[in-house]
Amino acid sequence: MSAEVHGKPSANLFLGIATALMCALAAGAVWCVLQLYLRFDLIGVAFAVAAFIAWVLRRQGFGHRLSGALIAAFSTIVACAYAGYLLAAARVASFLGIPMRETLLTMGRDMATAVAWANLTGFHIATLILAVILSAWLVWRKA
Repeated sequence: MSAEVHGKPSANLFLGIATALMCALAAGAVWCVLQLYLRFDLIGVAFAVAAFIAWVLRRQGFGHRLSGALIAAFSTIVACAYAGYLLAAARVASFLGIPMRETLLTMGRDMATAVAWANLTGFHIATLILAVILSAWLVWRKA
């Protein structure tokens, strides 16, 4: 499957990007729900998310390609950021005693970023960076 036809990006590239981003958002939401349900820090889920995104991209025909590795890395970043945003909204909702839906609609980006960063440690940041690298490598590698 070629991502370019006569120098123009084909529908396959856009379909791969859209699929990877949708999988990233779904994975981020599942990560958040699991962490809220279990009430345990699940930063290790970032590796499972990275592997899932890489698997989807390889199935889409993006294996062994730089474009696939870049899409995987970006999608993993989106998944991690989305999970962090949802978890920040859940924390704010629980602190204020308001429904999560209302919190998601009213909480600003600055507040979400501040709450998410306040809960990250060096270990969390290193894990997230390694997950991004892992997703790109899993798509790029020959296997």
